[in-house]
Amino acid sequence: MRESYVNDYLRTFKGRKQKWFGLKLPVKAALAQPYLHPLMRTVAPHINGIKVGRLPAPIGLTEVRGRAGGAGFYLVDPFRCEIAKEFYWGKGRRTESEDAFALDLMVELSRDADVFLDIGAYTGVFTMAVLAANPAAVAHSFEIIPAVVTGLEKNVARNHLGDRVTVHPTGVGKPGTTMQVPTGDGGSALPSFYGTGMDFDSGAEVRFTSLDELLPDLPEGHPLVTVKIDVEGAENDVLDNGRELLATLRPDILCEILDDRAQPEQLMRILDRLDYHYYLVGTDHLIAHDEIVPDPHFRDWLFTTKNPEDMRVAGYPVR
Repeated sequence: MRESYVNDYLRTFKGRKQKWFGLKLPVKAALAQPYLHPLMRTVAPHINGIKVGRLPAPIGLTEVRGRAGGAGFYLVDPFRCEIAKEFYWGKGRRTESEDAFALDLMVELSRDADVFLDIGAYTGVFTMAVLAANPAAVAHSFEIIPAVVTGLEKNVARNHLGDRVTVHPTGVGKPGTTMQVPTGDGGSALPSFYGTGMDFDSGAEVRFTSLDELLPDLPEGHPLVTVKIDVEGAENDVLDNGRELLATLRPDILCEILDDRAQPEQLMRILDRLDYHYYLVGTDHLIAHDEIVPDPHFRDWLFTTKNPEDMRVAGYPVR
């Protein structure tokens, strides 16, 4: 969100490497073809070190059915959507245990919620799963990349949630700021890694709002709200500009914390004054922590005002 854009991330070594220096799309397209994909699907799960969730889905597959918390939902375009292809390879579940558990956890925490806030929604897997399991909830889903917003809107339509989901093609952070984001289709997949720390030479200008600015749009009274944040290291901006919402509603928050970008001291200054507790999300359980200590393997954290004993009594596996 700087005022000048000197370095285009897409032209940096890291940006080009993520696209395999131009080879990613043709390689993925070849592996997704009918003459190669059946062989790959048979062999790949038996090769040590391969994360099958990163491999392409068949190019002609239009949708996959997922499940979380006992409820089912659909995700469209698994060849292009990084999350949908995981559900293809995982036969309806995310392929990494900690990711599947995090989704189940958010669904369970939102079982009685009135409103779900999906910040950094990508194509909306959390929105679809939460609303499938809780037919009374509504959602506000935020995504900044135009091509990904289109994917999100397609999933909302496929799951018949148009009257329950408000899609916001905006960022969440410091209100009044803007960011330039690419308008292309992302190449081999809808991009999931763009964040506010990246600069781009061209694209669409995206406006940022704040959590606090969302308060008037929430139901009157004291609605039960849950939040998911996945913003590639900008979570401090999200929460720092949502202090009124946090103080008023004390939502449960599932937040991605990247060990190479996080600023946990500042984050704890925001949350400590509201008596939040910190839990690292593991493969099938929560690990209670006195402080936020970014982990190189597990990315997701639960922030909640419930202490470990309250969580155990409620049926959550806490260590």
